[in-house]
Amino acid sequence: MEKSIWLKSGRYNLSGVLHIPEKGKKPYPVVVMFHGFTGNKAESHFLFTKTARYLSSKGIGVFRLDFMGSGDSEGNFEDMTLLTEIQDGKKAIEFIMSDGLFDRNRIGILGLSMGAVTASYIAAEYRTRTLILWSPLAYPELIEKKILTRKLKKTLQEKGKVYPPGLGNYLGQGFFRTLHTVKPLEMANLYTGNVLIIHTKDDATLPIEHSFSYFEAFHNRAIQPRLIILEEGGHTFT
Repeated sequence: MEKSIWLKSGRYNLSGVLHIPEKGKKPYPVVVMFHGFTGNKAESHFLFTKTARYLSSKGIGVFRLDFMGSGDSEGNFEDMTLLTEIQDGKKAIEFIMSDGLFDRNRIGILGLSMGAVTASYIAAEYRTRTLILWSPLAYPELIEKKILTRKLKKTLQEKGKVYPPGLGNYLGQGFFRTLHTVKPLEMANLYTGNVLIIHTKDDATLPIEHSFSYFEAFHNRAIQPRLIILEEGGHTFT
């Protein structure tokens, strides 16, 4: 069964979809999914939707969320920052932990691309059982180098926001500021649960070195991380 869910995060209502298994024993294990930059709760080629439906058919609940300003959630994309996404992520896991349908001791967090940043923070803070990172972003500050030309930097200083070519959305100063203050690898060092990282060799958006950095951050622990490297499939495993 799939249910539309609305959560309050700050001033905004966030849209989510809750997948409740129709078989298995309650309370169910559950996975919370965080989408990537400019993505949404369905994700590219419905990657999250298909994954959620598969997991639900195996007796695993899933909650997938649109961050503020993305998908069907309220808010403007230009007001989104890594900190607002982390705040949204907290609301998502607190919703799941308060629902008696799901086992608080069997929660997994899945983050794709920039969603891996939020996933790392949430998994470490709430001590979830499992953390799954798909094509993860390890160094948020590199986004600024990739997006901001000298001309766009000047525009950002003058107008407080920029419209990068090909993005289709404005980005505000707050977004670029948090790229330098949010440290997902430091949170990875604090996480003590199970870890699965998946990345492709032909990812043209985020090089596989990002996953190597996460792997090293998780490595000095009693529970060793697992890294799966795929030959091809691109950033979203097409």
